[in-house]
Amino acid sequence: MTDELQRLADDLAADYVHGRWRPEATEEHRARILSAQASVDAGLDGMSAGGVLAGESIEQMLRPHPKLDSWRLAPVLRAYPDGSAHAQALVRDLLDAIAVNGFPLLPPRPLRYVEAPARFGGHAPSLFLAGGITGCPDWQRRAVLQLDAIGSPAVVLNPRREHFPVGQADATREQVAWEYEHLRLADVILFWFCAEAVQPVALFELGAHAARGTRLAVGAHPEYPRRLDVLEQLRHARPDVTVHDSLRDTVHGAAAHLPAKPTPRP
Repeated sequence: MTDELQRLADDLAADYVHGRWRPEATEEHRARILSAQASVDAGLDGMSAGGVLAGESIEQMLRPHPKLDSWRLAPVLRAYPDGSAHAQALVRDLLDAIAVNGFPLLPPRPLRYVEAPARFGGHAPSLFLAGGITGCPDWQRRAVLQLDAIGSPAVVLNPRREHFPVGQADATREQVAWEYEHLRLADVILFWFCAEAVQPVALFELGAHAARGTRLAVGAHPEYPRRLDVLEQLRHARPDVTVHDSLRDTVHGAAAHLPAKPTPRP
């Protein structure tokens, strides 16, 4: 069931971020209650990790309703108890994003989301998700959901494509050019270094944009193999930048750096 929850949660979160799915009204109402209950069940310590979904709370979400069988959240929550920690965290992030949908009044997420190779015109404050892709879990999707959960107005620039044509040299050149351009367009760059890979390209980009004086929010998993290097390099080059331990704290730091208006570009 671990793989089943990951598959269901990945598909549903992707459809949410791309605007292909929104919960039905009662499904959304119950999701909001479940999100709030997760924070209550977690207590003060668990709230910082995104809450805890208790079995009793899930049962309340899945109590009989005429449209229950058509709710896409239903199979996700049924698979939740046997899922991996990563998959469960993604589900909680999705519920938190749904809980604040429309509060405050922001444009729909698809209007505040640019995924490579689509282009961004620089019309609103923007945030680039920099960090590992190859060999890394899809932390970018979780970051988008976490930004929604705190009502951030940022236009998210995401280099991770939903479908990348691996092995096509032209696509790789296009990807590198897109990242180079949009890193320079972004008002804030969020760097997250997960534990699963060294991510040399992201390290290069961090060095380049730290030197440029760009607004940065940086986080490195406690088990990231080059975490000490990141800490020490930034201590010398950018002592103003805090290196966070969790993706959630890094997202909050990035949101705090977002300007009210996009930075003028030459």
